[in-house]
Amino acid sequence: MKIAGFLLLVLLTIGCKNENPPKALKEVAVRKDGTDGLVVSVALVDENGKPTSGTGLLLVQVQGISPQDTVFTVTEMDTALTEASFRPLLFGAGSLEKKMLGFETSRILYQTETYRKTNKKGLLLVSFKPEGGPVLRQTVTYEL
Repeated sequence: MKIAGFLLLVLLTIGCKNENPPKALKEVAVRKDGTDGLVVSVALVDENGKPTSGTGLLLVQVQGISPQDTVFTVTEMDTALTEASFRPLLFGAGSLEKKMLGFETSRILYQTETYRKTNKKGLLLVSFKPEGGPVLRQTVTYEL
């Protein structure tokens, strides 16, 4: 039954593709992936708040927060996105969980050895530069 619902969502998403350009990063989610990395998911919306996709450059910067509350860069990655890069993803948890069109990065490895062993919280700076549009930015805190 879940598979049938997912397939229906995919067909609806394909059939009702939003052609409007992105105006905001609606959702940014982060999850731990092993002991030395994480995965980031993003969802874009148009000026009416409707989910959309876009072609452009996504930049993700992972910053750690030390026990003394200083911020330091752990790693960063950038990737070129196309309309085809986006697919239905789950955002949120429990009763707040929702399916939205989004993009999920590949595993982002920490490049700072001490961060792997000591830190479990930080800041995630996400920027998306769509073709022909302004840079969209969002900063989120996370705890892993």
